[in-house]
Amino acid sequence: MLLAKQAIAAQMDQAADMAELSVAQIQANNAMNRMTHMMAQSSRTMNRAQKSVNAEKTLLTLEQFKTQNEEYAMSNGIYQDAMTQSTSVQVSDDAVHELLGKLADDAGVQLNQELTAASTSKVDPVKEPGEPTAEEEDALQQRLRALRA
Repeated sequence: MLLAKQAIAAQMDQAADMAELSVAQIQANNAMNRMTHMMAQSSRTMNRAQKSVNAEKTLLTLEQFKTQNEEYAMSNGIYQDAMTQSTSVQVSDDAVHELLGKLADDAGVQLNQELTAASTSKVDPVKEPGEPTAEEEDALQQRLRALRA
């Protein structure tokens, strides 16, 4: 009886192995079919794209773009050169240095006035937090007692 059960178990193991193999083969076949279908679609799309491409028109468009780009670069360079020349001619270096000197003097005078005003103000210096004095300690203790009551 034990041998019969073992034989049945062995047969069932073989059947399970065959089923797993069949499933793997079916999955591989399905994957191959999907890949073949996608490749066929890609091939058809590429054929349509090749038929609609006009090489002469593409080359003409590229040449026009190149020409327009070169013309723009040249006109932009001329414009920038003209702007640089017109702005640099209007103001001499001496005038620029004189203006910067005046601005620095004005800023120095203002800073000097602010420093003077700050040093003569009557604001008490800020005390560093440290240990309170005996009087402050008593006052704090009284406030604490009053709050607890």
